Amino acid sequence: MKFNPLDILLPRETKFYNYLNQQVDIFIEGGRSFKEFVVNIEKFSDDEFKNKILIVKEYEHKGDTVERRIIDELHKTFITPFDREDIHTITINIDKALDILNSITQKFEIYHIRKVPENVCKFADLIIEMALVLQKLMKALETKGDIMIHADKLHSLENTADHLFHWSMAELFDGLHNPIDVLKFKEVYEHLENCVDSVDYIGKLVRGVVVKLG
Repeated sequence: MKFNPLDILLPRETKFYNYLNQQVDIFIEGGRSFKEFVVNIEKFSDDEFKNKILIVKEYEHKGDTVERRIIDELHKTFITPFDREDIHTITINIDKALDILNSITQKFEIYHIRKVPENVCKFADLIIEMALVLQKLMKALETKGDIMIHADKLHSLENTADHLFHWSMAELFDGLHNPIDVLKFKEVYEHLENCVDSVDYIGKLVRGVVVKLG
C-alpha cells in the first residue's frame, strides 16, 4: 500500500487492528478446541463430551464480546484506519465462522453424534490452517505488508476445502450409510463449508481494501 500523507495530518484510530487481531486469536483457539473435540469424540465420557462443547461455546462468547466492542467503537470513531463498512464486514465474518463451529458442536449433542467420519477431522485441520493464515493477513493489513500472498493462500485452502466437501458428500451418498446419518452429516459438512467460505470471503474483502487504499 502507498504512503498516505493524510495518515500524519489525520491520525487514524489503530485500535481496530488490535480488536481484529483479538478476534482472530479467539477464532484460532476456538478452532483448535473444535479439532480436539472431533478428533477425540469417541474417547470422551459423557461429562467430558459436554465439557468440550462448553469450551467451544466459551470461545464463541468471547468472540461475541470483541465483535460488540468493535461495532460500538465504529459508532464512536470519526476516522478509522480503513472503510468502516469493511471493518464491520470483516468483523461479522470472523464472528460468523466461530458461530458456525459452535453451532456444529451443539448439533453433535442434539443429534447424539459420538463418532465422526475422518473427513470432518480433515475439515477441522483446514479451518485451523485458514485461521493461522488469516492471522498473518490481519498483521499484513496493519503493517502494510504483502497482503496478496496470504489472501491467495486462503483462496487455495478454500479450493482444497471445496474438493473435500464434494468428496465427503460423494462418500456420504454411496448407499452404505444409515439414512439418518446421511442427514446428520450432510448438515455438518454444509456448515463446515460455510465456515471455510466465511474465512475466504475475508481474504477477498481485504484485497478490496488494498485497492481502495492505493
